[in-house]
Order: sequence, then structure tokens, then C-alpha cells
Amino acid sequence: MIKFFRNIRKNLLSKGKTANYLKYAIGEIVLVMIGILLALQVNNWNEVRKDNIRKNLLLKSLKVEFSLNLNQLDSVLYFDNLVVKSTYRFLHLDENEWVANNTDSLRVLLQSTSWLWTFDAQNGALRSGISSGDIHLIKNDSLINLLFSWQDVVADAKENEDRSINLRLDSYEVLDRFIRSVDYRSVEHVKLGKSKFYSDYQALINDPLFEDYIQKRYSFTLDAVNELKLVKKQNIKILELIDQEINHNKE
Repeated sequence: MIKFFRNIRKNLLSKGKTANYLKYAIGEIVLVMIGILLALQVNNWNEVRKDNIRKNLLLKSLKVEFSLNLNQLDSVLYFDNLVVKSTYRFLHLDENEWVANNTDSLRVLLQSTSWLWTFDAQNGALRSGISSGDIHLIKNDSLINLLFSWQDVVADAKENEDRSINLRLDSYEVLDRFIRSVDYRSVEHVKLGKSKFYSDYQALINDPLFEDYIQKRYSFTLDAVNELKLVKKQNIKILELIDQEINHNKE
């Protein structure tokens, strides 16, 4: 092909057709430029196609990840709310109600104050998207802002969770003075059976340190629940925006 055009140029010059040669040269330059522009356009289309593939893979991975997070949040909130309700119940039982409650019901109530569930967010896809830079392929600014603030929101909730958990772990010194651990743990693990030793629930409920513990456990866990509700709200919004992006890409 190159030899063919070269022969045309030589033929025009040899015949002294300078004007025609100039027109031909300009036309050849235009053709070359068009060829270059087409090649660039094809390359751009190819890059856009590759970017869309990477973006869709990231969006699908994020959807799976945040769906798992939402399920986990529901479980954690369920058990944390049990702790809030049971500690509130302890705080509002008067002396007569304490005496009227039998040991079994107190065991169940005490076990309900003892749940230790934590939210451990799945962040693999999110971290991968940030480190690779693929997250910037997402053009939805609202989604980007929520994704970048996600780990900070989770960290804030984690602080309240840790405070409540540490309090629960420190409570053994108070509880073990009066209650055999196996007594209330057998509510969750029936096969453990009842302790061979005496648990004095009446002495426990009359201990001011136990009341202090229950009050703090209620407050700290309630704080954790409120923070986790904010995390859940953001998780739901992220999933909604991810679905919008995925559906938009299909159009």
C-alpha cells in the first residue's frame, strides 16, 4: 500500500503536476490523521470497556460485602437489644419483685445481660477498590463519600462496643462472688446443667456494685446500639446506591 502511494507521488512530480501533487499530499495527510484519530477512538472505546468491566466487578463485590455486613448488623443489634432490655428490667424491679422471681427466671434474665456480640465489618472489597484506585471508576459522588467514610463510622461504633464488652469482662469479679457461672451460662448451653454449688441471687441483687455494673452495662450497650443503627442506616444507603449504579450500567 505504501509503495502504491509512493508511485502516485513520483508519477505526479515527473509530469510536473505540482498543483495536483500538493492536493494529493494534503489528502494523504488528512487520511493519515483520520486513521490516527480512528485508532485513538478505538483505543479509547477499549479502555472505557475495560474500566466498565472493572467497575462492575467492584460494584458486585461491594454488594456482596455490604449485604453480609447488613445481615451481621441485624444479628448484633438483636442481641445488643436483649442486653438493653434485660438490664433495664433489672434496674426497674423493686424489692418485692426480686423476691417473687424464682431462680430460673433470674438465671434467664442474668444470661440476657451477658451477650457479647460485636460487629466485625467485611471490608476486603472496599479496601481493594481503594488501594487499586478502581473505586474512582464509580462516578456517583454520594456513593463514593459514603464508602470513604464507612470505616470511620464503623470505628466510632466499635469504641462503644469495646467499652460495653470490657465492662462485661470486668464484671466477673462482682458476679462470681454470688453466682456460679455455670448457672446462668446453662441457659445458653443446656448440656452444662446446674452448678453443684449454691448461687445467692438475693445477695447479688442487694450488692450496690452489681447495681452499678447493670446501670453501666445498660448505658454503654445502649450507646453501642445507637451507633450501630447509624452504621446500619449507612449500610442500607450504600446498598441502594450500589444497586442504582449496577442497574444504570445495564442500560
